[in-house]
Amino acid sequence: MKILLLNPPGPYCRAGSRWPHGRKSESVGIDYHPFPFSLGYAASRLREDGHEVLFVDCIATATSDVTLKALSDEFAPDIVFMETSAPSFYEDISVMDLLGKPTIAGGAHATATYADHIEAGFAAVVKGEYDQVISEAVTLEPAPWLATRDQPDPEYAPRVEALDAIPYPAWDLMPMEKYNDPFCKGRTVTLLTSRGCPLRCSFCTIAPHQGKRNYRRRDPKAICDEIAVLIEKYAPDEIYFDDDTITINRKHLIAFCAEYESRNFGLPFSCMGNATVDREALEAMASAGCRALKFGVESGDPDVLKAVPKDMSLEDVSRTVRDCRALGIQTHANFLIGLPGENREKALRSIEYAIHLNTHTVQFAIATPYPGTDFYERAKLEGWLTKDSWKDFDPSGEAVVSYPGYSADDILEMYQLAWRHWQWHMLTHRPATVLHHFGNAFRREGLGGVVRLAGYSAGRLWKVLSTGAFRSRTQVPAGEGGAR
Repeated sequence: MKILLLNPPGPYCRAGSRWPHGRKSESVGIDYHPFPFSLGYAASRLREDGHEVLFVDCIATATSDVTLKALSDEFAPDIVFMETSAPSFYEDISVMDLLGKPTIAGGAHATATYADHIEAGFAAVVKGEYDQVISEAVTLEPAPWLATRDQPDPEYAPRVEALDAIPYPAWDLMPMEKYNDPFCKGRTVTLLTSRGCPLRCSFCTIAPHQGKRNYRRRDPKAICDEIAVLIEKYAPDEIYFDDDTITINRKHLIAFCAEYESRNFGLPFSCMGNATVDREALEAMASAGCRALKFGVESGDPDVLKAVPKDMSLEDVSRTVRDCRALGIQTHANFLIGLPGENREKALRSIEYAIHLNTHTVQFAIATPYPGTDFYERAKLEGWLTKDSWKDFDPSGEAVVSYPGYSADDILEMYQLAWRHWQWHMLTHRPATVLHHFGNAFRREGLGGVVRLAGYSAGRLWKVLSTGAFRSRTQVPAGEGGAR
């Protein structure tokens, strides 16, 4: 069969991203294209099973509807498979209608809302991990995990357990030069050392997508064998491990770091992990060549963390950041504005904690209850939702929840305040961070990237100055500060 694998066009980053978010333009801001692992693994699985595959990542390559239609007409697929998301759902339906082929959907949003997809005209939906069952799915033959009009209540697809037995992603079909993470240095290649996460954060889509909180590890030797192939093929500046959390299993992490160090790759790596990591594990990471660690803190207020629930102390987060600095590991912290239990006072406390945590970079997003999560179910039950359409579920747009005494407008105001404070702090206290982003723009796009980012940065600076963010400082009670 001929299969078109698709990350659909439109203004939203979907496949590969931990949450879908709007992309205002390819010409402004810090460019970001996450590696779409599930689609990449699906492509290699299909080819291994004898299918002909066309892979089109419309987000990474800025492919328009018109161009996609021409590519599809030329390829003449038997089946189209795409990942969908909450804010892009109606655009995804339009793409399906435009191509006019039987279309199967997969991913976190499709898993949570399979009935809505079937009602909208999708031929089928794979519930759960789709990358290793896709060859069965494209036949549209009945399967317990394949939602169709005749099978309205599917079970989860079997999770992939033998991670090292599956073929590498179909890199040759993918625009590898486009995939990057803003925190990484220069040209990167991305891979996984594990799948899944055992934690139980109520806003996260990982467990609802996979069916439960499960964590599976790869063998360190197999991981490093894959790295060797990627280095030979693409000569990257850095390796990026985009695990759900690479640091969750201390023994596995240290064993992997020992193997990585023994291979003498001569390349630094960065990774996504937990906000709390013990000193010995960090020392192993630093010795192996870890340049940077990303993690989610979510809130700088202990009561909000308990409500998430996220079982960690802010003191341990601060200690982790201090240890990373001492060991030469840069840090990036993610925070959510508008989680349950937050109010204006707690949001201000969280912003102040984030600014003074002393990480190299910070990211803020609006807490958004995506279908399938506990957060979404509670928001429906409590009457917190303010939007009827999924197209409004964009964590870089407006808040879609409103709490008693803490409205959606309040949440948006705190989100905008957080970004203004960070941008002013970065410009005045983090010149190395500014240089990092401009250096990456040059490495990836040349002088044109520097000019593009300079224009964007000038606009952001003017917005910060015009709103007086540098004159308005929030205060946090003594003893609650970060790793200063």
